[in-house]
Amino acid sequence: MRIFFMAREKKVERVKELEEVFSNASSLVLAEYRGITVTQQMQLRRQLNNVGASFNVIKMSLAKRAAENIGFNNIVDFLSGPTGVAVINSDPVEAAKVLKNFSDEHESFTIKGGRMEGEDLTLDKFNLLATLDSRDVLLAKIAGGFLAPLNKFFGVGRALINKPAYAFQSLIDQKNLNNDEINNEEE
Repeated sequence: MRIFFMAREKKVERVKELEEVFSNASSLVLAEYRGITVTQQMQLRRQLNNVGASFNVIKMSLAKRAAENIGFNNIVDFLSGPTGVAVINSDPVEAAKVLKNFSDEHESFTIKGGRMEGEDLTLDKFNLLATLDSRDVLLAKIAGGFLAPLNKFFGVGRALINKPAYAFQSLIDQKNLNNDEINNEEE
């Protein structure tokens, strides 16, 4: 009897841990991993770890209970069968790209859906997310957009300064050429 009670305690503790993980994640993506080898799972975990995410295989009954307890009812339907949960704590675009590429390479790995920033993450939204530029690339593009007019302005200013200099250098070259011609005629 005592062993059963301890097992139940561990389950309750594990549900609380999952509630915390789910609540603190910026995004959750659920995928069926039936047919994926352990080596392939390790490869996926490494790739996700590089972009600030993790892939977890969790007992579905505990994951369902945790999701229900914190009001993530939209993902409960996805928590059936061999389902893994990608927990994303950083840029969701990078993690979505990794998951999408892995899914494309392995037919048996299927994205089901998930949750992002408190909203449902449908398969269509996920696929769109995987095609976006990362946060860093978008920031670089914005910075480039701000700098382009300044670069153009300074380019025009440089051209205005350089044009008289080029014209003056051309006059000097012409003068030197004429002097060389006169010196050659005298010899």
